[in-house]
Amino acid sequence: MLATPGEEGEQRVLQLELRTMAHGGMVGFPNAGKSSLLRAISNAQPSVADYPFTTLTPHVGVIQYQDFEQIAVADIPGIISGAHENKGLGISFLKHIERCRFLLFVIDLSTAEPWQQLESLKYELEQYEKGLSERPFCVIGSKIDIPESKANFVLLQEKVKLGRLIPVSALTGENIEELLMHLRELYDGYLENTKIDGSTPVKW
Repeated sequence: MLATPGEEGEQRVLQLELRTMAHGGMVGFPNAGKSSLLRAISNAQPSVADYPFTTLTPHVGVIQYQDFEQIAVADIPGIISGAHENKGLGISFLKHIERCRFLLFVIDLSTAEPWQQLESLKYELEQYEKGLSERPFCVIGSKIDIPESKANFVLLQEKVKLGRLIPVSALTGENIEELLMHLRELYDGYLENTKIDGSTPVKW
């Protein structure tokens, strides 16, 4: 056996970035009810508490339908104004939204002027990546079981002219079935688009 001197090897320092992949991404302010909603519609068990930033890492829940199709929904940690400038949990979590095929804006109906939450969230997404806020989306009004939420939902309806608007309660289950049906519509639309452009759909 003969051996020859080897050539000098290469050294590299690599920074690997893991991004959560899901069909739908829940986008909302801290304490908007995203984690509670994910528990209500899927098999996920994220922590739920009454203080901001309970969710520090994205959680993915899988929704199973009777025809055996599965939709993955990610609970993205809360976004605040200035997130695109790395405020709050910042850019590190805005990056996860890039991999989502459609967006679920979760708006806390128990707060005054809830439409401002939607405007702020869309602004942050657009500042981070142009066109990100224009993906297929649904607006979910959370905490509809709270008395003041019903009046705020009427005001939100007047302000939101585009996209489906669904008021839900993770506590009572109100309109959860309607939300699940609409998620399937968004998912089917995603599958149809992959057929048109010839890409391979993400399956769970």
